[in-house]
Amino acid sequence: MLLPQVLSFREFRAGLAATLKRVQEPDAEPVFVGAHRRPEAVVMSVAHYRCLREAAERREAVDEALASVRLEGLEPSPEGLRMFGAVAAGTMTTDEMREQILARYRR
Repeated sequence: MLLPQVLSFREFRAGLAATLKRVQEPDAEPVFVGAHRRPEAVVMSVAHYRCLREAAERREAVDEALASVRLEGLEPSPEGLRMFGAVAAGTMTTDEMREQILARYRR
């Protein structure tokens, strides 16, 4: 991972409007702000923040589900782990996972 460019607080204050516009662009990276070029704060769009929160919540839910399964003395199959990983990554919904599991046992 590349180190982020860090705006000084002076640069941030002087270019506040431009910075806010910049983080609203599609696929915009967050802007780091700090004294002496050390990152102390991050500015990002609300959409970017929501995506990060949703990803963290998905990972947390998957971790809790796996812990629950393992607490029962069970270990998911490699296919089950793949599906859990897909849910955590956001490439599969829990409903899609449920359907795939049910379809597997309806055979």
